[in-house]
Amino acid sequence: MNNNRLVEDKNSLKPMIALFKAHKSLIEFVKNDIKETGFDLNEFSVLEVIYHKKKIDVSSIKEKVLVANSSLSYILDKLLKKGLITRSKCQEDKRINYIELSSEGENICEEIFSNHYDKLKKIFNVLTKDEKDILVILLKKIGMSV
Repeated sequence: MNNNRLVEDKNSLKPMIALFKAHKSLIEFVKNDIKETGFDLNEFSVLEVIYHKKKIDVSSIKEKVLVANSSLSYILDKLLKKGLITRSKCQEDKRINYIELSSEGENICEEIFSNHYDKLKKIFNVLTKDEKDILVILLKKIGMSV
């Protein structure tokens, strides 16, 4: 009886194991792909958020990238020194800082994210549109259950 339960437990965990392995493979792919950009994973992630949002406050970046406040400040300082972003204060609430890409940052992001997304699309092209839709639904369902 105990052996049957172990087999059943092992089988019920197969999706989790497959998910973790896929996640690990994707992370490794992303890390290798961004090496040539000169950015580390955190810088790349912060740039990506700013690139998509165009103008975003610092606390929203923190929520989307999930890095510590001190780390985010360090990353933003590095990107500012490189001339890739600009900071501005909110006129209504001076405690809020907005971050935007500079024109140089916009140009660099256009190039690196275009190439990066093309590579990611190729990975996910092994799935049909319906499979991609189902995958999103299932992953959201798992995420909401935690």
